[in-house]
Amino acid sequence: MKKIISVVLTVTMLLSVVSVSFGAFAAGETDYTIVNPYETVDWNQWNFYKANLHTHSVASDADNTITDIVSEYYNQDYDILALTDHGVINNGWNKSRETNGVFNYFRDCPSMSDEDYLRITNGTDRNGRSMLDITGGIEVNMAVLSKTHVNGFFTTYGQGEWGVENDYRTAVAEIDKAGGYSHLNHIGDWMQSNAHPERAHWDSYIQYFANILVDYPSCLGMEIVNSKDSVTKADRALWDELLQVVIPHGRNIWAFANDDSHALDEVGRSFEYFLMPENTVESFKTAMENGTFFACSRFHKRTDGAADTEGNGNVPLVKEIIVDEEENTLEIVLDETRDCDLVEWIANGEVISNNLKIDLNDYEEKLGCYVRFQLKGEGGITYSQAFELQYENRQDKEIPERSPLFETQGGDLFLQFYHTLVFAILEFLGEKTYDLISDLF
Repeated sequence: MKKIISVVLTVTMLLSVVSVSFGAFAAGETDYTIVNPYETVDWNQWNFYKANLHTHSVASDADNTITDIVSEYYNQDYDILALTDHGVINNGWNKSRETNGVFNYFRDCPSMSDEDYLRITNGTDRNGRSMLDITGGIEVNMAVLSKTHVNGFFTTYGQGEWGVENDYRTAVAEIDKAGGYSHLNHIGDWMQSNAHPERAHWDSYIQYFANILVDYPSCLGMEIVNSKDSVTKADRALWDELLQVVIPHGRNIWAFANDDSHALDEVGRSFEYFLMPENTVESFKTAMENGTFFACSRFHKRTDGAADTEGNGNVPLVKEIIVDEEENTLEIVLDETRDCDLVEWIANGEVISNNLKIDLNDYEEKLGCYVRFQLKGEGGITYSQAFELQYENRQDKEIPERSPLFETQGGDLFLQFYHTLVFAILEFLGEKTYDLISDLF
């Protein structure tokens, strides 16, 4: 009898151990499909091409001629440049353009000479390394006080358009109709989230931008860094909020970083590195669509109270990204010629790991629909695009209920007033008064 009881106890204990082990195994073995935006990249053959996609000249409100600003980017080893003057379409650096009187201070705007154009676009004095002229570039919503600016590329819309106050949607819709691409510019400047970072988490802003991005796939993404990052330092938080609600609708949101240069000494602050097989317009368009680029900046502004940092511009670069679907792992192989002293993997807006390689099964409780990484070094910071995570029983966040606050709806007197310059001026004066009173007390 004792022998039987002993056998029963032994079997019971073994079954318990097996059950616990299996439960632990099962709890940490979700099978992930990793949608890799860099999947098409041939890391052995493709090259990095440095780009700035937000640039101004005397055609609008900048101090520099077209020849001077283009030459400065060329001399600083850029490979791609989009001239995006306010309300003025660039049809080529050497082509004439229509300016808008008071908005370029009635100044002459000479085009680049054909000789200089061919030298730069062929790279004849740079060992054949050309700089690409992105045509159809423009910053739309030319005259709005509310800073709701949208960059258009390869578009015919926006020439001389004053724009609509407190409205991003109209510009995006019209660029889409014209067959171009767009991205949203310095959103924090409109939201004033640099001073009020909590606004990056407000449902009203999340639903507004999420619906624009879902409705218009030609709006490829948003600037997560603009210039020195003073006005955009909370825009990464908004990006993370938007990724969580937009990815479930079948699209990603590409991150852009640009100088928004208005003077020669503003060149080289923030930029992209595109991965392409060759530096051509078609390769560039494909890279924009697929997200095969990194957003980079010398500057890293923080909203957590830590000190701001400025690098020398030699931001960390990636030699390869290894995605293993069977093992559910992602691994970064760094370019060892560039300094990188901190790696951060981010999910749902929170840092989950500082390792070059992560096993998604180790972080299951922290994961939502994406992960992304950022690399920090003495040169600055490099942001990857987001990797979508598809898996069974994924708990997706919904886009907040559509609010009429930021929408253009004919027949609603308040909304009509909200989108006027008069309202923008009153709002501007009110905010400045509030800031003044806050400083006093």
